[in-house]
Amino acid sequence: MLAEDFRKKSNLKWRGILILIQIELKAFWRNKNILLSQIIQPIMYFLFLVMGIGSSIGLIHYGNITVRYEVYALVGVMGLLITNQMTQTIYRTTIDKRWGLLPLKFLSGIKPFYYIIGMSTYPMIGFLFQSCLLYILALVAGFSINVLSFIFAVTIAVTALLFWTSLGILMTVFINDYQRRDTIIAMFILPIGFSAPTFYLMESVPFYINVIAYLNPLTYQITAIRSALFGDLQVNFVFVSLSLSFLSIVISSLVLMKTKLVVKER
Repeated sequence: MLAEDFRKKSNLKWRGILILIQIELKAFWRNKNILLSQIIQPIMYFLFLVMGIGSSIGLIHYGNITVRYEVYALVGVMGLLITNQMTQTIYRTTIDKRWGLLPLKFLSGIKPFYYIIGMSTYPMIGFLFQSCLLYILALVAGFSINVLSFIFAVTIAVTALLFWTSLGILMTVFINDYQRRDTIIAMFILPIGFSAPTFYLMESVPFYINVIAYLNPLTYQITAIRSALFGDLQVNFVFVSLSLSFLSIVISSLVLMKTKLVVKER
């Protein structure tokens, strides 16, 4: 059997995912600086964006329902946190490439699909932690959010997160230059986050923003999350969000099956 065949034929089976999850969980709790940033980020967004803007807007009409702007914007913050978590996957995958852990994991019998799911653990735990923090902040601020609806919304958000983590792995595999990768990340994440309807209503913005928003995957993901949170589930947006994640995982798995096991980082 050739070394590359280990990416397709694995004796570890689902144990490969469990091994990666254990590694990523340990890495998450041991990285105190990242853990601190995971706490500060949602607090800053909530205090200065959600509360700051919401205090001057109040109630808004969203679809067939009327909601507080702060709750509407809360989902927008979740969208920003989802895209920001992609950087954690890029960071972790870069470490694997830099120190030869990526080929070692493949040669140990971990399939590409297992690798993608396992490497999504780090950002997934971070996002769940931040979502719980946002919920607590919302309750303290006096906003009434049904806990079951919130759990349903977070579940959809986690599936959306898999789209961005898969994309992050793809970017890391194809780009070997640190400086170029950092530049692309800096230019990519901010426009993605704010061109989606994170803090604005689609019907109240200029036409060109709508065009950009409809091309943005985050738009469909945020809309699906909001529909779950507000109890007005829009199945078409949920389907699009799930389909994007599925396609991203499949494409990333196929690329990892073909990529060279020895990659030079510079």
